[in-house]
Amino acid sequence: MSETRVTSVTPFEFRSDFAAPAPAPAGPEKISLSIQELAALLDDTRQSTLRMVRDREAKARNESMERSSDALRVALLQIVELANALEKAPISEAMREDAKARVRKIAAELIDGQGNLFQG
Repeated sequence: MSETRVTSVTPFEFRSDFAAPAPAPAGPEKISLSIQELAALLDDTRQSTLRMVRDREAKARNESMERSSDALRVALLQIVELANALEKAPISEAMREDAKARVRKIAAELIDGQGNLFQG
């Protein structure tokens, strides 16, 4: 944050009747800033904006990764259920082994694809 020197203070007129404050005295209002103060203010604004944009982007990436991770978890649970059903199905042993091999292949592809969650 920049350090700026306060040059004037306008008193606040407190009223308990909640009436509108008296109008400000007519005349041009002036703010005087040195070049260094203006540069510091601009730099502070730029840094704050950059942090805000980075935070939003990070939040969006995290939310996207969470959604992908949840979808992957559901898919893997469904594969486990399918594998359990194949174990109990009244089919030949050769067909059972072929189906289990295919299920393992699908699960491996899903798990390997999980690495894509962490790539740009």
